[in-house]
Amino acid sequence: VIIEDLRFQADNDNWVPAMIVKPRGASQKLPAIICLPGTSGTRQHLTDARLRLTEFPRLGWARALAKQGFVTISLDYRGSEARNQNIYLEALREQLEGRSYMGLLVHETIRAVDYLQTRADVDGAKIGVTGFSLGGAIAWYTAAVEPRLSVIVPVCGGAGTYDDLLRSQPNARYHSQYFYPAGFLKTFPGDQPEVFASLAPRALLVVGRDQDQGMPIDGLRKLEQKINVVYANRKTPERFAVHVTAGDHTYTDEMFAQVSAWFVRYLK
Repeated sequence: VIIEDLRFQADNDNWVPAMIVKPRGASQKLPAIICLPGTSGTRQHLTDARLRLTEFPRLGWARALAKQGFVTISLDYRGSEARNQNIYLEALREQLEGRSYMGLLVHETIRAVDYLQTRADVDGAKIGVTGFSLGGAIAWYTAAVEPRLSVIVPVCGGAGTYDDLLRSQPNARYHSQYFYPAGFLKTFPGDQPEVFASLAPRALLVVGRDQDQGMPIDGLRKLEQKINVVYANRKTPERFAVHVTAGDHTYTDEMFAQVSAWFVRYLK
């Protein structure tokens, strides 16, 4: 593979560190995948030569996707330790100043789409997004406002319903302030399923665990039931799936195999 360590401009004074991995010797434009780490993950973790998923730091999964014939771009998004920032304190400060931190994270991801479409080696009509944990949440939030993302795969990204998440204080506290944008339920009275419904008929795979502290299985099953109906009504039921394995909040080789196969099926 070929690796490029770079920065792209999100705003006048905001440059996002990122790492590109792509197959060596590709003769044509390739589909691209935006890869978003969990909290405290870095672009270096995602592009490591080793593939190690079950313990932190979770290594190598963006590089492994690139070997399947994709250009991957791994971000150190706003608040990352790699940017000498503290996401918890930054999010509180932005809230006090009246801004949505999730909105700022989404903005940087949208700018990654803009950047990818400037590259001669990327097929700009074939861009997907995936992420783990906070990265997974950023993935589905971004996809809801960015139609250029044609394949969406959040992994342990808090998908389900806020209603179910807020039934348990330990579950609710698993997420920090930035996972609870002010006004969400006023804007979307149908909760997360209303947002996920907007993704149809794009290819959407939601990957979860049955004991994930930050993603209660009851809420995920409610989302699955409602979104199955949406995709069926669009006559594209095969383009939506939920994949659940036993265990708590982590990534596994079996989960990654599902993620990889979904991108190969729908983004190539």
